Amino acid sequence: MSSEGAAAETAEPTEANKWPSWWVLGLQLAALWSLGLVRPLFDVLGTDEAFFVARGNTPGDILIFAIGLTFVPPLVLTIVELIVGAVSARAARIVHLVFVALLAALLALQFVKGAITAAPLAFVISLAIGALVGWVFWKTPAVRSFLTIITPASFIFLALFIFASPVTDVIMPSSEGSGASGAAGQSGNSTPVVLVIFDEFPLAALLNKDTSINAARFPNFAKLAAGSTWYKNDTTVSDSTFSAVPAILTGKAPPNNLRELSYSQINDLYRKNIYTMLAASHRITNVEAITHVCPPALCAPRAVGDAQTRLSALFSDLSVVTGRTVLPQSLADQLPSVDATYGDFSPATSAQVDRKDRKNANPHARFDGTPAIAEVPGAAANNNGLRQVAQLQNSISGAGKPPLYVMHLLMPHVPWRFGPTGDQYFPNGTDAPGLDHQIWTTNQYQTDVALQRFIIQTEFTDKVIASVIGRMKRAGIWQRSLFIVTADHGVSFRAGGSRRPVTQQNLPELANTPLFVKYPGQQKGVVNLSPTRSIDIAPTVAKVTKTGQRYKFDGVPLDERQPNSIVSVRNGIAGHRVSAPSGSVIARRNALVRQWTTLFPGGLASVYRLGPNQQLIGRSVASLSAGSASGSATIKFPNLYSHMNPASGVSQIYLIGDTNGVAANQPLAAAVDGKIVAVGQSFNSPSGVQFSIILPPASLRGSHALVQLYSVSGGSSIGLLGSAGH
Repeated sequence: MSSEGAAAETAEPTEANKWPSWWVLGLQLAALWSLGLVRPLFDVLGTDEAFFVARGNTPGDILIFAIGLTFVPPLVLTIVELIVGAVSARAARIVHLVFVALLAALLALQFVKGAITAAPLAFVISLAIGALVGWVFWKTPAVRSFLTIITPASFIFLALFIFASPVTDVIMPSSEGSGASGAAGQSGNSTPVVLVIFDEFPLAALLNKDTSINAARFPNFAKLAAGSTWYKNDTTVSDSTFSAVPAILTGKAPPNNLRELSYSQINDLYRKNIYTMLAASHRITNVEAITHVCPPALCAPRAVGDAQTRLSALFSDLSVVTGRTVLPQSLADQLPSVDATYGDFSPATSAQVDRKDRKNANPHARFDGTPAIAEVPGAAANNNGLRQVAQLQNSISGAGKPPLYVMHLLMPHVPWRFGPTGDQYFPNGTDAPGLDHQIWTTNQYQTDVALQRFIIQTEFTDKVIASVIGRMKRAGIWQRSLFIVTADHGVSFRAGGSRRPVTQQNLPELANTPLFVKYPGQQKGVVNLSPTRSIDIAPTVAKVTKTGQRYKFDGVPLDERQPNSIVSVRNGIAGHRVSAPSGSVIARRNALVRQWTTLFPGGLASVYRLGPNQQLIGRSVASLSAGSASGSATIKFPNLYSHMNPASGVSQIYLIGDTNGVAANQPLAAAVDGKIVAVGQSFNSPSGVQFSIILPPASLRGSHALVQLYSVSGGSSIGLLGSAGH
């Protein structure tokens, strides 16, 4: 090498000995990476262990994720620098400057995006700041020294996530706090106990206008009420699964001074529960979809699927969460929502749905009278939980010690993917269009479609309860069992209102949940109007099974006088309680029932009548006047109409797609094989004007169908916008 070349290699920075070693440079990149992306992501995930629990991630999965996220990307960048440095030291320094500038821009974006709403401008300003940081780093040894000083940042953020966040209790569960050391209840009697806890289930969804159970739509809940005690005015104590389910399982109300409960708080507060209470007298089998109240000594945790599948699903969802966390709001809004479900945020693509190898993961994991729960893209976490519950109820037996079966399942909780018979369908991106940070859109039609899908999934839930009861009868334990069906909390469908965090406005549907108790030997139905609470369930189990003598409950047995007529529900996000007299809550519940049943009157067919121009339903396309269509529409998943397979467990009753040149609020009509079967309207979304209409399942029969979407004008003139199938 010439002397001029050697000089060029060391020309900048002027003091070559002040340029850090390669491993220090790598730690600098790790620190900037951690500040710009790892820390914000850990801040989000570190407060919500349900993200990991719901998908069945093991402590090893979480450690692989956390360590990999923190160090793998900067390690890759460092390796690139070393490779370049083997050729040219100056080129390696330039590459390092580029990396520093880009990572500094990522960090700057976290501050700029709050002040600059336009995404392009936010990116330009962030990149400019990053370039300035890179230039100063090149010219100023003091800046290089400062970045060296903050190199421990990546280790600190990782340590805080692993050892000092709510996720800590998932990674390193305490055997003491988990209840393994809790005092077992005294040996009880031989009463079998079966407890089914549904999720996001307001009682109002089951009711007719007169507040009786809608037997046409929910025949199995009606049969259950006819042979059990229906506590019609029962209410929950929390709007959050993390505290509502433990309250059911322990009879203890969540504390007033805490926001969302962490694993350690759950374990400490709920060490004594119905599992430990019945451990001496009953054999225990459970599925808790989100919580782990049952101590590991009694209920060994189960990983969901193999490690590769779990990690693949985890990193797929993390890509969406990361985008939601770091991108400007205008771009983040175009990503799938992450605040309604616990996983599987990335929408299914047509290519995934077209896969020839889609099959049921376990043909034996099914509920009676419904198809096996299909392995479909975008619904793995929820479907895995349902399969676990299906397998549990398949194992119900009267042999040996009396059983305690506890089943908490995310039904009819989002994602709304199930039709009334158990066939699944795919959404258009987000599972709940119109929902943003737990607040519904002010567009009434979109909110009504969400309620419609919820009711349809509740019809499938009705079949789930029939399956569990049928299994109990075949096992010979039905007559002598204590059978309890309830829900952790409700959910709300008010345009412009809160979906889940409880408020005074949505208190009736968040608080009032189903509660049916079939006592041993009971055959005749009773309606009890006492203001009972979810914390009364565990004391009832204790009384019937003659256990729990040393347990202290905040509730009282359901058949005893209720001491409190005030409904009080804990808002887990705001950290306060929302309260009202029981009579007021129930009166408002009844008013809500009248509103919902006006929209969807009793019976099966009315659920599929939503939107303007309902007089067109049942008319043939040929009988209507042809108008000109303004714009066009693209129907999602067209192959699911041209190649229908009833045995697949998939039926695309959710007609969805995008439009071009169609105005929002345009009346629409959907036709199947030349007959109008449903109506609806278009709406604005972050991705443009879209549409969603629920087709009656009976309209999709056979091996193929021609599905067409029309615009409607004047109430009777239609213009073709798009077609799918044949």
